[in-house]
Amino acid sequence: MGLNSYISLFAGAALFASQAHAVNIGECATPEAMSAKLKAEDQRSVAYADLITQDKQLRGMIFTINTDRSVGYILQADQPMGDRASTICVYNRMANVRLFDARKPGTPPEVLLKAPEADAMRRCDELAREGKFARQGCGSLNTMIRKGESFRDRVMLQGFSVERQSDDSYKAVAALITISGNVNGSVNDFPDNPSAGITSGILYSSLPDGATIINAVLVYARYTEYGLAALK
Repeated sequence: MGLNSYISLFAGAALFASQAHAVNIGECATPEAMSAKLKAEDQRSVAYADLITQDKQLRGMIFTINTDRSVGYILQADQPMGDRASTICVYNRMANVRLFDARKPGTPPEVLLKAPEADAMRRCDELAREGKFARQGCGSLNTMIRKGESFRDRVMLQGFSVERQSDDSYKAVAALITISGNVNGSVNDFPDNPSAGITSGILYSSLPDGATIINAVLVYARYTEYGLAALK
């Protein structure tokens, strides 16, 4: 099954959700089985992209939300978008998801944090000293978002990160997930830097300081038809 066909499996009418049907981070299934699980959670696809792996392979990524946007999922396939996938895995889960129209120029103030840039830099220093990641890999969320605007790479959605609890429920934590994209971009947009027209990312930020790392590099991020309708 091609991933574009998979998107359509759960882009239509939603079904009743219950905690018993909840899928967990890291869980994998066939496209058909994952679709059934997500439909049972009232999930619909709002966006998709291809992730570039460390060995330069492409893997399809699908972003979903439920009707009230209280829960969203990031899904990863074992094949690029458009190719037949045999497995879909839950890459991450989000809470209280907000959608933004990345087709519109400018940076909505709602996507930015109120913390001073210095707070993010201070937290980056702390995380580097703790050995969490290299210092050069950490920066300010607000700065990253503003830099993206010059390449029309804008925020598509944001949601809080979650942690699994002892009763198998999920609780939001003090971390923010941001997915961005140049949703109309192509390799012809910036002749001196062709990849800039199609490249975006998944950003993980600590709160409230906004210290941020690029968790994944994406290309060709787009909204689904349902996602476009949800922006209106």
